[in-house]
Amino acid sequence: MFLIQEDINLDKLKVHINNLLKKDVYKNMNIECCPVCGENKYIKYGSYKEIQRYKCKQCGKTFSNATNSLWSYSKKDLSKWIEFIELMIEKRSLRFCADRLKINLVTAFYWRHKILHGLTLHTDLDKLKGSVHIGKAIMVENFKGCRNITQTKRRNIWIIGAKGDEDSMFVIPICKDYWDLKSFNKKIYTKVKKDSYIIPYGDRYISLIAKAHNKKLLIKIEEEKRIKYLLINLKNWFSSFHGIATKYLEEYISFFILFNLDKVIGYMDMIFSLSFGNRFIRTKEIGLCKSA
Repeated sequence: MFLIQEDINLDKLKVHINNLLKKDVYKNMNIECCPVCGENKYIKYGSYKEIQRYKCKQCGKTFSNATNSLWSYSKKDLSKWIEFIELMIEKRSLRFCADRLKINLVTAFYWRHKILHGLTLHTDLDKLKGSVHIGKAIMVENFKGCRNITQTKRRNIWIIGAKGDEDSMFVIPICKDYWDLKSFNKKIYTKVKKDSYIIPYGDRYISLIAKAHNKKLLIKIEEEKRIKYLLINLKNWFSSFHGIATKYLEEYISFFILFNLDKVIGYMDMIFSLSFGNRFIRTKEIGLCKSA
């Protein structure tokens, strides 16, 4: 007589579903090089939970399709990460996410910033071409969450937004306090193709650059409201997060860009994007000071 072991809490089913999710996400992934030393000489080295593993011939380290993905070394199920991403797209609060997924509020905070870090790496486009709309927004520094603040004056941060054809867009903090042409050229103008046409919005410095670039050519082009009203759009976006610390500004802007492209981004698109490449960041590295 056989006895069927009961699994009242469905723990085994949850583990099985989680393994199936990982297998499905990584089944068609192609490894380009060893994530440790960067060499492209490696061999297949078995599998773990049906995810392919490899061994590097150069450094001898082993790795898998999942190495350095967003959730590398996480003890939580992939299904929780997927649900968390879906809640992020819905712009739910950290407390709501923590209660819904039954995770610590601090864990929810770090998960959000791990995802934002991964998205920041994904939004670096090559070129802006065609009709390139360029505008600016100036925002004051925010020290939300910072301790032992010694700085008495809050500096102005210049944020430049640029959108070209083919659904390409940049929004980047370029400098503090005053206009910096060198920083603009390095971070924005080098991304603009020479045969494009620049449409400036609300700034004399950008207008001068556009005039020199367009070589007195005048073309009537429909306004791009996402760039023309960049400051208003950013403030409306940030308001749902109840303020953004300046040290996290670039990460939240990368999230803003995804919601302002013409292409509709679903949570599964984000999941597959964050599953590949070097998206992993250690918790202790989150919040390190950055300069614009």
